[in-house]
Amino acid sequence: MKETRWGGTFGSFYGAVSEDEVRQFSHVLKECSCFEGIPESKYTAVLCCLRARHKTFSKGSMILQVSDRENLAGVVLKGTAELTLYSENGSQININHCSCGDMFGEDLACSKSADSSMQIWAVTDCEILFLDFASLFSMEGGTCPFKMRVSTNLLREFADKARFLNDKVRILAQKRLRDKLKVYLQLQTGSREGRIELPFRRNELAEFLCVDRSALSRELSRMQQEGILSYEGRKIHIHDQSFLK
Repeated sequence: MKETRWGGTFGSFYGAVSEDEVRQFSHVLKECSCFEGIPESKYTAVLCCLRARHKTFSKGSMILQVSDRENLAGVVLKGTAELTLYSENGSQININHCSCGDMFGEDLACSKSADSSMQIWAVTDCEILFLDFASLFSMEGGTCPFKMRVSTNLLREFADKARFLNDKVRILAQKRLRDKLKVYLQLQTGSREGRIELPFRRNELAEFLCVDRSALSRELSRMQQEGILSYEGRKIHIHDQSFLK
């Protein structure tokens, strides 16, 4: 197969995505916001238009480095990737996790000159589908309904990411650790019984909240002793519902 080189961290990609590959991960694309409203039978054509490339990354490897200039977005087909950046003192700040069906790098893919301000690395073995959105800005194929649909979906994705970042700013703006936890838990989806399953392990949650892991553990223990909540691993049960009001 013909090799196409993209350079940078993304390395080399071999040929276009085949129909067999599309069938293998079509169930993931159904859950990806970028492909909402697009018939499964049209995935291959849309991916061809977006010059899709499929690449695997081993656990711990870097998908995107700080200051890389890669005009490609990525969809996680398998595994988990983490988006992080570094503070001025060199400490790592967890921005978010991307799991199966999530997308990252839309801002870089739609920008002509932006350098990456964060890095993305593989928390587990990952399979990533890279997309080139250059065709969305081209006048060619302007009447294609799927081109318009992808653009609309992408705009909605930008809005969702902006809301997420606003929520994170609200969390980080809290002075007290308990208030950070309160706002964070308010934003999580839970059951009527107050059961919440967190997307992060304890150390990852501490990084996301920009707090010390030991301090987080102590605060959770105090809240458990006070009867506000109980926890086990990633699972939290809110006993005092007034805490989240």
